[in-house]
Amino acid sequence: MLDSTITELADRMIQLQFHERTKQLEHDILLAQADAAKRNMFTSSSHVDVVYDICERDVELRALIVWQNLMRVLSHAGTVPVATLADELKQAVSKYGSAICADSDDHLQAVARVAGFKPRQSLTAARDRAVRKVYAEIDLFVLGLARREQSQSHPSGAVYNFYSPVGAVQTGPNASAEVFQNVTTQDREAFSSALSLVRKALASVDRLPAHPKEEIVELVDEAETEIKKSKPNNSKLLSTFMVIAQAIQTVGSLKPAYDALKTALLPFGIALP
Repeated sequence: MLDSTITELADRMIQLQFHERTKQLEHDILLAQADAAKRNMFTSSSHVDVVYDICERDVELRALIVWQNLMRVLSHAGTVPVATLADELKQAVSKYGSAICADSDDHLQAVARVAGFKPRQSLTAARDRAVRKVYAEIDLFVLGLARREQSQSHPSGAVYNFYSPVGAVQTGPNASAEVFQNVTTQDREAFSSALSLVRKALASVDRLPAHPKEEIVELVDEAETEIKKSKPNNSKLLSTFMVIAQAIQTVGSLKPAYDALKTALLPFGIALP
């Protein structure tokens, strides 16, 4: 069973980021409502569909927040891999099932009532898909641990620190690492190239569906500046990447840039939705 100290610390971090997500969700919905009002589509099914997409992305990001914060605490606190680890991690994630979609569902239903149209489907289905993605990441993570354990001989009683879903593995009672510092120069260069691709792709579109384009361009510039530092701010980068991902992932012309960024972030231990 996971140490209660780990789950309690992760929960505090998760709740803080959920609060930030709520503020961003409300901001995004207000922008969508303003746009719908300009187009005289405030009481239309298309308005509800746009808000549904915003809420669906929020659900996906909240599921990812649960996974990344749980893994972040584990990476710093250290854990010994056991046969039941995957089930324990999935159980820890499943406890957030209601919280992952409750806020988005409340906002979506409020918009639907005013518009007079029902959402095209329940956010519960979106939540279930997001959680299944996290479960797959957990299985991959635990499989990686098992393979490493098979290929290496560790002293009895060693403590392992894991940087997930891919990344550094350190051993020893005092071992620690910062995820963004355990990558190669090539990884950093690939990341910068991906950000450049995102920047060029953003220049080719007039607007984004749920975020001011100028704000996302600024975030891309800030992320590139931060990652070049000797000690990047992990929390700042994680939240920045989530906002960038949310802003560009549903825009068809930006998909190649999004996919490039998603791939470039894997060595940093970040799995975008």
